Amino acid sequence: MKIHLAALPIAVALVLAGCGGDDDDDATAESPEISDGTFSGTFAKLDGAPKGTKKIGGTAEMVLSASGTEVSLSATNLDPKAKYVAHVHADSCDAADPGGAHYQYTPGGGDMPPNELHLPVTVNKNGKGKGETTNPVKAGPEAKSVVIHLKRAAGAKKDEAKPPKLACADLAAS
Repeated sequence: MKIHLAALPIAVALVLAGCGGDDDDDATAESPEISDGTFSGTFAKLDGAPKGTKKIGGTAEMVLSASGTEVSLSATNLDPKAKYVAHVHADSCDAADPGGAHYQYTPGGGDMPPNELHLPVTVNKNGKGKGETTNPVKAGPEAKSVVIHLKRAAGAKKDEAKPPKLACADLAAS
């Protein structure tokens, strides 16, 4: 039996395709990528924020490109004596648990960068906060919002055991 060399790559591809099985069982499958671009949203104070939390304003922005993911935020009306952190979350702000869980590149993986997108927030004396982070890998479509958490209340000696969610911004193509 003669096989033409030109037909060999096609025959190999057909054999491999038949052996591939169902990709749903592949634990290492990556999230589908979303298009490069800018995704942004406006912060709104969450109903479940601790009593005394002021109305938080500002914006969040996520930029996806060939160089990965860049996330930044600008917030207003934060307490300059408190400490804050923000994360990219995997659900929308209007979900039963606003923002849901933290977005993870590998679901169930570690809860720190580089598997998650954390933004340390610095606040000036006027209550304006800024934060940013980068990751060399593009975030997937599950990256839906940015949530600001209270890391340490003003005057507290230690960080919150479970930092409460204060404000959320849905990320939409802009």
